[in-house]
Order: sequence, then structure tokens, then C-alpha cells
Amino acid sequence: MFKRYKVLLPGLICCLTIALLPAVLPGAVVSGGTSDKIPSILGTWTGTWRNADQVTTGTESFVVQAQKGSKITGFFCWDIARDPATCSSHVYDYEPWTGTIDATGTLVITGRLGDYPARLSPDATSITGTYQNRTMASHTGIWGVRRARLK
Repeated sequence: MFKRYKVLLPGLICCLTIALLPAVLPGAVVSGGTSDKIPSILGTWTGTWRNADQVTTGTESFVVQAQKGSKITGFFCWDIARDPATCSSHVYDYEPWTGTIDATGTLVITGRLGDYPARLSPDATSITGTYQNRTMASHTGIWGVRRARLK
């Protein structure tokens, strides 16, 4: 009688493992994987930009006004000297944009004047990217912002 259990028990364990495997794997967490969750970047971010010539620099605000899933909209406020939330719509200071952000933190942003591909830091505290003005080939460079601190 015990001999029969020695043969049947491993077979039973194997069958149960195979039967339960599909139910366990979809919810499993795998080290090194990525989440499908889109990070929220709503709000005001402040920082600087630098032209590729390494001479021209300035301050900026990157304001994300709306985010619905991966779609984002907002504006840049260049050379800020006042509260970025009240940035004027003066053509030289203000640039509205639309874009997307994916689960890896990659941003694709298109403004009125240029393109601004960027990347969210792993800790979601900063964004860095490049810019390319579509009408002035010489106006290219890098930009970076951090979340505005609460007062």
C-alpha cells in the first residue's frame, strides 16, 4: 500500500503544479521588469536650457497642465523672471506643446517652434531632454527641469 503512494504522490504533485501554473504566472512579479503604469508628471517643473554652442543659456519652466493616460499638454516658459504659472503668452517667452509619456518615462513633445524629446528620471524628480527648433537649425541644445518645490 505505501509503495503505491510513493508512485502516485509525485505524479499528483506534478499534475497539480501544471494545472495551477497558468493561474500563478500572470500575476507574478519578475525582477527587472517594467510596469505598464504611466507616471504622473502633472504640475510645474523648473530648470535651465543650454544651446549647443555652449554659450547661450537660460531658465525655464515646463508646465504640464493636463495628463490623460499617456497624453500630456502644457507649455514652456522661457527665461522666467516671474512666477511660471502666470507666464505670459508673449511669443518669445511662451511655447505651448502636446506630447506623450510612456511607462518607461520617455516623453515625446512637439511645440509650436520645436521638438523636445526627453526622459523622466527613475525617481520621477527630474526630466532631461534635447531640443531642436524646426525653423532655425542653429537653435538646438539640452534642457532639464526638476519638480518645483512646495513653499
